[in-house]
Amino acid sequence: MRMPLLLLLGCALPLTACSTPPKSSTEPTVVDPVPHVADGGTMECNPDVLEQFNGKVADEALVKEAVAASGAKNARVVKPGMAVTMDFREDRLTINVNGKNEIERIGCN
Repeated sequence: MRMPLLLLLGCALPLTACSTPPKSSTEPTVVDPVPHVADGGTMECNPDVLEQFNGKVADEALVKEAVAASGAKNARVVKPGMAVTMDFREDRLTINVNGKNEIERIGCN
């Protein structure tokens, strides 16, 4: 009778060490907010001005210029084979580049 109990404890204790304690109700939940501009609207990316950047080398200065021209809040540069999230964000510019760091596709999301 003692041996099965010891085996059960030997298996259960390591599992409890890996568990996380429940969140207390007083901890705030962190949420990535959508940015708001002064007039109450949202800060959205404008895809109409982005065609001019296709084929250019995506260096830091060009990425900043594209962000400013589109009105986006930020940008991400996606290289070949790179894993990215599939979430949609109206305030983000996504720049897909090839192996030579030339922009193949640029768009708002």
